[in-house]
Amino acid sequence: MATYEPAELARELGYTDEQRPGKVVRDYLRKKYPGHPKYQRWVLDEAQAADVRVNVPRKP
Repeated sequence: MATYEPAELARELGYTDEQRPGKVVRDYLRKKYPGHPKYQRWVLDEAQAADVRVNVPRKP
């Protein structure tokens, strides 16, 4: 099973110039999963990555 990290998904969505890679995705994930332990690495499964792709807008 494939796993994904926020920076990888952010690049896929066009966020290539972020000062902190993946921040836009992590911000979304923090709202969606408020129980995720602070300062822990995000490793997303296929379903979570698909949710990010649908709910985080692509950068024009």
